[in-house]
Amino acid sequence: MNRLLFLPVAALTVTVGYVGFQLGQPVTETDIITRYAARYVSEAPAGAAMTDCLATPGVGDVRLTVICAHPGGDSFVYPAGPRGGLIRDTGGPDT
Repeated sequence: MNRLLFLPVAALTVTVGYVGFQLGQPVTETDIITRYAARYVSEAPAGAAMTDCLATPGVGDVRLTVICAHPGGDSFVYPAGPRGGLIRDTGGPDT
């Protein structure tokens, strides 16, 4: 009888451990580029595509700099930190 009471607790412990492990995984460069390319498509004027973006290695606290060039001539720059977060918002297109 006592063993049956232990099974739900064991299952919950394993589940919480797995979720904690997944949340602790580092963000990949692909994830960062995809996140900011999607943001660019939502912020840019018509004609923007995710393929307009590329990434360069960052310097200092910047892990990657995602640069998106719109066909209309505007460029959007997204500097990403070590965990993939935006370090500073450049306020839209650089002109």
